[in-house]
Amino acid sequence: MNPRWLTIALLCFAACGKSDDKNPVIATPSPRSGPIVFSSQRDGNAEIYVLYPDSASPARMTNNSAADREPAWSPDGARIAFVSDRDGDPEIYVMNSDSSGQSRLTFNPGADGHPAWSPDGTKLAFVSEVTGNAEIFLMNADGTDTTNVTKNPGQDRWPTWSPDGARIAFQSTRDYSTDIYVMNADGSNQIALTNARFWSARPTPARPAPGVLIWSAMCPDWSPDGGKIAFIAWDGGLAGIQVMSPNGYSHSFLMQDWGYEASPAWSRDGARLAFATRRDGNSEIYVMDADGRRLVRLTENSAEDEAPDWGPGK
Repeated sequence: MNPRWLTIALLCFAACGKSDDKNPVIATPSPRSGPIVFSSQRDGNAEIYVLYPDSASPARMTNNSAADREPAWSPDGARIAFVSDRDGDPEIYVMNSDSSGQSRLTFNPGADGHPAWSPDGTKLAFVSEVTGNAEIFLMNADGTDTTNVTKNPGQDRWPTWSPDGARIAFQSTRDYSTDIYVMNADGSNQIALTNARFWSARPTPARPAPGVLIWSAMCPDWSPDGGKIAFIAWDGGLAGIQVMSPNGYSHSFLMQDWGYEASPAWSRDGARLAFATRRDGNSEIYVMDADGRRLVRLTENSAEDEAPDWGPGK
């Protein structure tokens, strides 16, 4: 595995857990709010797949010997951006939603990752290590006009746009812990939304009580109505899904079992969240209602299924 992929993966996965009374796993799927694109190693290496609401088997979208990961569906449903190391190190690519027209957008000496479409589909935010550390960049949807918008010595990753396109939330290590930040889309007014309290040089704290964030906050995803940000709360061993208001004040757990979840992604209608979890021993894709109930497993195989994102519903 490419060392950069391993480093990113270890930020979000560490152990397993069980579901509780609030989050029972049900056998009959709840109605899905559109197709879900994700990355899977089920055919030997990481490729992009799409699971449609009317199908039990995902459709394979990429087919090459490289690792294709971190897919992001465009707002109009016509294109899917993703990350691939098919030409050397990880770069941003795009393809049509039927898998045709795969083309490379970035040509950087450092690793690029986690593309995120602006709400109007004209721009992509993404992570690049071209400066020597991870920063958030913006570019036009055709790969032109690339701009560094964070410019900070910390590791800035996982951008997600507000529905109006005015702001971008992201995770950063700039203050000795991994926290969720928000900034204007041009990079101005960068402020912290969470206040995690962990750093390797500090004493190891006791495991947090449910609802209390102590260690790290990561992987934000902004809800379609703009009223919430879902993210991963990590306690140093297990990870659960929290939601908070965009000003960072109101926090609540959706997954209180600390079942080692990662990569939460809101459906287009805001009714559900897809996410990856290791609660079954390896990474699988699950869906739950926005209140944390009706937990449904969508994938079931011995390979790693990761990084879900929703396409538009019909």
